Amino acid sequence: MIRSIVLVLASFVLATSCYECQNGTTVINPPSDLTQPTYFPSGWTEDQPLPQMDSDQSCFLNVNVPSGYYASVTFHKHMDLPGGYVYYSNRKISILENDDFNPFFFTKPYFKVSVGTNTSPGLSGFAFKIVWIPIPDVQRKVIEVTKGQPPVAVSPSSDFITFRGDSSSMLSLIGFSLKDPSTNYLLRQTALFGGDTFDDDYIGTLDQIVNSQQILTTYGSKISVYTFGLNTLIDYPLFMAQNNPDAKGYYIYKGVNCPSTGNCSVLLNGNYGNSLTVTDFNGSEYIKEFNTFPDTATINVYENSVSSTTRIASLTVDNYQQQLPLEVKGTMKFYELVGYGKYEMVVTRDVSRAARL
Repeated sequence: MIRSIVLVLASFVLATSCYECQNGTTVINPPSDLTQPTYFPSGWTEDQPLPQMDSDQSCFLNVNVPSGYYASVTFHKHMDLPGGYVYYSNRKISILENDDFNPFFFTKPYFKVSVGTNTSPGLSGFAFKIVWIPIPDVQRKVIEVTKGQPPVAVSPSSDFITFRGDSSSMLSLIGFSLKDPSTNYLLRQTALFGGDTFDDDYIGTLDQIVNSQQILTTYGSKISVYTFGLNTLIDYPLFMAQNNPDAKGYYIYKGVNCPSTGNCSVLLNGNYGNSLTVTDFNGSEYIKEFNTFPDTATINVYENSVSSTTRIASLTVDNYQQQLPLEVKGTMKFYELVGYGKYEMVVTRDVSRAARL
């Protein structure tokens, strides 16, 4: 009875008062019993009202993640002041959005959190919960990557997947967008390593690659990907690896997933120069139209690989309309932008929708 009263009073205090951050950086270490979750601020749990930060606060938190575990972190944030960030150990940053309760996954050695409040009163609710989960003992799968060959695309699986290239070369990893953009948060529930074990250098997540639209390159000949059960939700390619020299020459290099029916808008982004966009689908894909087609670039279309013998079309502002709709066969389709500008291309995998408008 007394314990229940204490818990109720603690909940009341958190709900009716604001908490302050310590000066400098607050270090949060994992508990001795890793079966128990960790909460910030201390004393709060998710069944209580969201605690409010005091005004004019800057919170800097360093959370250490133990070896052999990963941290599944659910942030509870509702603030007037935009911003709030998490810092990964690979020095990448992700913005914390209001009311985004989809978890982030972090591996050793740490992650950092930064949030702040205005000098004036307002909404400043912030808290988070950490669940410590053992790294699973999973099957290992090694995929060879050969120089001079197109990228190897892979769907998520329950395996720890390692791409292995020539010992004298570096490897590059490219990410695919999701078919449904509203589920992009799933890509942050992944982990990439610059080697062939969980103990090798942590080098990021798939959402970092997809958001950058650029390749991630290691200094060695191995890159590993673990997708933490996404294979139960996604059955299409999420990432691909290629020998680094074969992936060079593009300011933007990305993969795009389109639905099997209906129209799919694909942005070919040449804002900074040449770009390469890849789709992976075993069947025909049809370029139906372009919503925008500036006169600043040529769009080269390739089947299965990028070479002069696999190029099926070179589209310019003067000839593209005469070549549409254009059927692109094979498994991998490559859309190369040579020049500058943004081109909004509409493709479909439904032949009934591919007819000329």
